[in-house]
Formats: sequence, structure tokens, C-alpha cells
Amino acid sequence: MANPQTENGFTKIANEILEELVKWRLPASEKDILFFVIRKTYGFNKKEDRISLTQFEKGTGLSRVTVVKALKNLIIRNILVKSGLLLSFNKDYNKWVVKSGILVKSENIFGKGGYTKNGKGGYTYKRKKKMTKENSKDKSLHEDIVLLIEEFSKLNPACKRMYGNKTQRQASEDLITTYGLERILNIISKTLPKTNKIKFFPTITTPLQLRDKFISLESAIIRYKKEQPKNKVAF
Repeated sequence: MANPQTENGFTKIANEILEELVKWRLPASEKDILFFVIRKTYGFNKKEDRISLTQFEKGTGLSRVTVVKALKNLIIRNILVKSGLLLSFNKDYNKWVVKSGILVKSENIFGKGGYTKNGKGGYTYKRKKKMTKENSKDKSLHEDIVLLIEEFSKLNPACKRMYGNKTQRQASEDLITTYGLERILNIISKTLPKTNKIKFFPTITTPLQLRDKFISLESAIIRYKKEQPKNKVAF
């Protein structure tokens, strides 16, 4: 028999927010994603957190396509706020856009697509293409590539324009399929800012450079750890 106790952990949230949330008939998937974000932020006494698509899938039981679509909707509704790879809950409910009449589904749930405002302050409609197993997989990969390039842009602002570069996009795809998105994001955010400043390490500021120099970087880190055991470099 389940017997949860607050001493085992609890999420502190204002009653006013809960009272406001129950008034709105958000789709079930969006509510699942919303409460998962609240759990990962307020539940750890944080205002924002980097939550991967894999975490959302495992935590909610939703498919990746549904997760991405629900996230996009919540951001458009201004209930969630995205800053780079960080997500946060917008507690100012007066700024939420929750009326279903002005929020519609779109064929493009990634990148610049989604809901677009029209001249009257509403949202334009884009017909959604029939989802197949194959294009669902392609869109999931597209989202992962966008995340990877966004992370690289923090290291090298020029990377913001690289999604349109076929070579860089292919390099991003190769990195994701070979090593996994989570590992690559960790390397970009935690490893490269350190190794790029160390003499004799390969300088890496783009997806293509990381793919082509991955083995060299790995070897350099192994050698560095042996020579400098007290200096930890995540890889």
C-alpha cells in the first residue's frame, strides 16, 4: 500500500497557482509535462532546470513526439519559459495564453514553426501533416540536432547559423547517433569550455570539429588525467 510522507520530499507551490491551474482545461499531455517541470524545478527548490526529452519520456510515459509538441504548446501559451536549454514555470498566470480558440495545432512543431501570431493578435492555422513512424523519427532527430547546435552556440555564437549548413547538420546527426545526445551535450557544456583553454588539446567549437576530433579529444583527456589526476575533466 502506498504511503507517501512529506518528510520523504515535497514540492512547495503556492495554493493560488494550483487554484488557477485547475480552472483551465489543458490537454492531458500538456498538464503531464507542466507538472513534471514543476516537480523538477520547485521540487528541488530551483526556478529553472535543463530537462532532456529522455527525462520527459521516462517521467511522463509520453512518446517523444507528444513530449515535444506539448512543450512547444506550453511555451507558446507562456506557461513555460525556455531560455537556451533551461525550462522554467511562469507563475504569473495573468500572462498565460490558455484559450483554446487561439491555439491550434501546427504541422511544424520544431524550430521556427508552431503557432504564429497574426495581425489581430491571434494565431494563424497551419494544417498538420499525417504523422508516420518515419517522419516522427526524423522530427525527433531534428529536435535533438537543434538542441546540440543551441548548446554549441553558447561556446561559439557563430554556431547559431549552422543548422542551415548541411555539413554541420550531418556532423551533429553523426555525433547523436554514435555517442548519444546526453553525452554530447555534457561534453559541449562541461568539457570543451575547459579543454579549449588547455595547451595541446584540440580546439573544438563546432559540431564538425567535435566529430572529426572526438578520438583525439578522448585520448588527450585520458593522458591529461594520468598526468594531472587532481584536475577532473568530464567526458
